[in-house]
Amino acid sequence: MISLMMFLVFASLTVNIAVGCYFFALAKSQIETRVFSLWAASCFIYSLGMAFNVTGLLSDIASLFYFVASFLLLDGLLLLNDSSIAARLKVMSRYALGVGTVAIVLAILFSRHHQAVTSFAISTMFLLSSVSFSVQQGQTLHAVRRFFKALLMVHAIVMVCQSGLLAFGERVVIESALYEITGVGIAAHIALCIITSVLLPFIVVLQQKEKWQNLANYDGLTGLYGRRAFIRQALEQLAQRDESPCTLMVIDVDHFKTINDQYGHPTGDRVLKVIATELRNEVEGTHIIGRLGGEEFAILVSNVSKLETFKLADLLRRKVEALEIEADNEIITVTISIGMTFSSNVEETWHTLFNRADTELYNAKARGRNQISPRLQVVA
Repeated sequence: MISLMMFLVFASLTVNIAVGCYFFALAKSQIETRVFSLWAASCFIYSLGMAFNVTGLLSDIASLFYFVASFLLLDGLLLLNDSSIAARLKVMSRYALGVGTVAIVLAILFSRHHQAVTSFAISTMFLLSSVSFSVQQGQTLHAVRRFFKALLMVHAIVMVCQSGLLAFGERVVIESALYEITGVGIAAHIALCIITSVLLPFIVVLQQKEKWQNLANYDGLTGLYGRRAFIRQALEQLAQRDESPCTLMVIDVDHFKTINDQYGHPTGDRVLKVIATELRNEVEGTHIIGRLGGEEFAILVSNVSKLETFKLADLLRRKVEALEIEADNEIITVTISIGMTFSSNVEETWHTLFNRADTELYNAKARGRNQISPRLQVVA
């Protein structure tokens, strides 16, 4: 039993040093530097604690090293998540670090159950790590995320069991059982270390890829599709349709340059965001909407009759007209002009549709703005 335990300790020490070096190399390669630096530090600090424990030098202090290592793992995971839940978990982790450190130090000084206290404190960190991983946004490797979350939860449960046996085991179980549960804890940590070294870099890289795709596809100011992404979506929609009608709306904010000149570009950006939100609220989920650039937006409406499309366009126009946007203690009102073109021709191209809609937009502005072109009488 002792030889097996020594083997597990040596294996854990070796794996942690190897994984720590691997994470350190990833940090030096500028791939999520802070994240991998924290995880490398976690592995090295855990290894240092094991070295103290095995050699008998400052073996009591080793408990603090184990606890800090579990905190650094959690801290790295939280850096991958910018949600509000993650922000609250970060605050909770700081409290847990402080309380856990004080509890371990007091247990070292005044109790012989400091290992039990340490195991329980570490289980808290692993529980928070599991929660932090489960709230991460995005669709990257959903099954892998769930697996890793489960692994963290199992590790937390093992540490709780270890804590209980270390605290009360002498009364209810034989000494060999304590060795067994400690061995299971070390084996679980080895598994966590190996799986972490394989999965987390893969997840980090794919998460970065998702961020780059979002930057490429979505307009940073409004959150709508950018020009290229909107055109790509429109082309896919045009390619899939049969002879069902579609309409392209090109929308322009009237006198937007005057707003920028009078109130400044930050206010102009806020106006665009408010307008984009209003438009999106009316069409998202049923039609494709994007920002073509500047103060120009576009909507591709599919499988809707001309009359219903005009009603939708007029609704959008009236919604924007009713907006009141505060700036410099003033209320700004804005209007939009909309140019539309209709098509049921399956061979119609994007460029043809856009050129016709853009011409109609010019006509709407020429008639005094806050207009829809071509004209159609719509009963409100």
